[in-house]
Amino acid sequence: MNTFSNTNKLNKLIDIGIALSKEKNINILLEKILNEARVISNSDGGTVYLITDDSQKLSFEIMQTESLGIKFGGSSEPVPDYIYPVKLYTDDGNKNLNNVSAVCALKGKTINIKNAYENDEYDFSGVKGFDKKHNYFSKSFLNIPLKDHKEKVIGVLQLLNAQKDGKIISFSDELVELVEALSSQASVALTNQLLIDEQKALFRSFIKLVVDALDKKDPVTGGHCNRVPLITMMIADYVNSDANDKYKDISFSEDEMDELFVAAWLHDFGKVATPDHIMNKSTKLQGVYDKIDQIKLRFEILKRDIEIEFYKKQIEDSNIEQQPFQSKLQKIKDDFLFLEKSNLGGEFMSDDLQEKVREIAKYKISVDDNSKPILSDKDVDFLTISRGTLSKEDRQIMENHVSLSYELLDKLPYPEHLKEVPYIAGCHHEKLNGEGYPNGYTADQLPLQARIIAIADVFEGLTAPDRPYKEPYKLSKALNILKFMVDDNEIDPDLFKLMIKNKLYLKYANEHLNANQIDSIDEKKLLS
Repeated sequence: MNTFSNTNKLNKLIDIGIALSKEKNINILLEKILNEARVISNSDGGTVYLITDDSQKLSFEIMQTESLGIKFGGSSEPVPDYIYPVKLYTDDGNKNLNNVSAVCALKGKTINIKNAYENDEYDFSGVKGFDKKHNYFSKSFLNIPLKDHKEKVIGVLQLLNAQKDGKIISFSDELVELVEALSSQASVALTNQLLIDEQKALFRSFIKLVVDALDKKDPVTGGHCNRVPLITMMIADYVNSDANDKYKDISFSEDEMDELFVAAWLHDFGKVATPDHIMNKSTKLQGVYDKIDQIKLRFEILKRDIEIEFYKKQIEDSNIEQQPFQSKLQKIKDDFLFLEKSNLGGEFMSDDLQEKVREIAKYKISVDDNSKPILSDKDVDFLTISRGTLSKEDRQIMENHVSLSYELLDKLPYPEHLKEVPYIAGCHHEKLNGEGYPNGYTADQLPLQARIIAIADVFEGLTAPDRPYKEPYKLSKALNILKFMVDDNEIDPDLFKLMIKNKLYLKYANEHLNANQIDSIDEKKLLS
């Protein structure tokens, strides 16, 4: 080999190494490894195997035979299910020493077969059967182990039928050396990517563990944290594919999509510190327990006091009328039923109804010879909550979960492409008009990723079928509320239009909502 050819081959290997190191998709990387190996060895075909997680088999990842037009794996269609993995061990637990690829993996050594039809060391009956069926001649084989940074075999590169001047030749020692050099580079790139993928898998498993922990603490929050990422990524996918509208010039990279995914999963992380009685507050008077039962007992005491007073008067005057007495008892009963209903919360409690609570609070009961109001000032404050079940103090505690999410998430040592996770996750309750919380950020301070999670969070909250404190809204009502929020400059109008125009709302609803929630939608009105 002359100096020029050596230099060319060295430069080729360097170029291949650089190209392989840049590829992040494991399937495409494996395809590139085989393609480059076939080019420098001038091989008709080849296979890349990876050892399965249980270390028992070699799975077919990439398969190519140029002259037969066979291409499986990578950017082509997947390897068919009927192509079974190669067993590394026999059924009785012994090493499989009959298959050349298995031996290559088990021993970690290169195996060069000059002519399979003249080789009696390995079983090539399957190969010969393939040849007969396809009128092919599988002659020369080169099997090279792929090893990780610890010299552990992680796969096998197999090349088939080296060629020269249109003829099948064996793999020369020179070619073997060259392919081994390439395989070494490929192994480094493959190992790096596998390690990255393993780290991603570990991190995502940790995230899932956190959400599962929230689910154990509060099934409602756990369900919410599982569904918000689904809506988020659904919207993000359509942003990436929106070729003719607002987002035609916007495309999230793979790293940005990963960052958004993680932020969506962890957006409510701070709720780990939110008290259970706040998280699960289904009624206005609920704390550690629902105080409506105490109030019910007080009404029974009030009823008792009225009955005693009536019976005393009846003793003095047997002709006393019962109707006023019965009317008074009925009013007491009705008043308690009103309080019981008020305790459930709702979308809005009018001033008149709040005033009615205050009027009822004027009742007095006798306890230990002392006169006490039937409702405490705090009871009145809770029962007159105008929206939902949370008091101002409760809501402040609940809203603190956002700040806490940011505080806790910001302590993690993120890789470069995930550094904005705390910020994106911490903005999901901010509004474009600056009236959100915890920081009152305005539109120019809210990146598109944060806006996506924000609209996903609201939509899921409105339609969630598992909230103990409210019935899930029908689809039409939820979308109308989102439209109101758009009109009030709270959520992103373009993302809302994207949801409607592409029927993302319906796709999500069909998969995750109760059938009775899915009703008729006036898209024209929503888009007006």
